[in-house]
Amino acid sequence: MDGDYAKALGASLRNIRVQKNLSLQDVQQSSAGKWKAAVIGAYERGDRNVTVTKLFDLAAFYGVPMSEIIPDDGAPPAPGTLDGRRRVVLDLEGLAKVPEEDR
Repeated sequence: MDGDYAKALGASLRNIRVQKNLSLQDVQQSSAGKWKAAVIGAYERGDRNVTVTKLFDLAAFYGVPMSEIIPDDGAPPAPGTLDGRRRVVLDLEGLAKVPEEDR
């Protein structure tokens, strides 16, 4: 993980924790030790890389979507996206014409 990105991700994690009014020790106690204060602190400083799975679990622990944790890289949204998120269009009329066994 790029050092700048790890620091941005860590800052995002710290902001969410602080918004939840939790100390590092509170996180450790509330998670029954699943999340060690030292490890969360290392993630927040960008000193330690966090896996996607652990990030997903941490987002669930904080009660926030992953999109709230992942830092914005500042790049403009890609074509075909809305605010950086891919747009999905469902053709329900076309789907109705597809035979049942092919759906």
